[in-house]
Amino acid sequence: ARLMDERYKRTRLLAGYACVLLAFALVVLLGTGLLAPPGMPANPTSLGALFAGLAPSALAALALFLLGLWLVKGARRA
Repeated sequence: ARLMDERYKRTRLLAGYACVLLAFALVVLLGTGLLAPPGMPANPTSLGALFAGLAPSALAALALFLLGLWLVKGARRA
């Protein structure tokens, strides 16, 4: 039972760090323009249109980052 707990904890920690790393990579790719956000207008005419186009991708990166933190924190606490 102890071995399974350690394996579960190690897997959860690895998954958490992977999520944090993927979120960081997504932010870098969006920030440099190498990855175009889906649904983004070709030439946004206003700041509101720009934010509306970036919001889904930015929120996905934030959600992935928070999931990673939750997994890491839970693995350390367990």
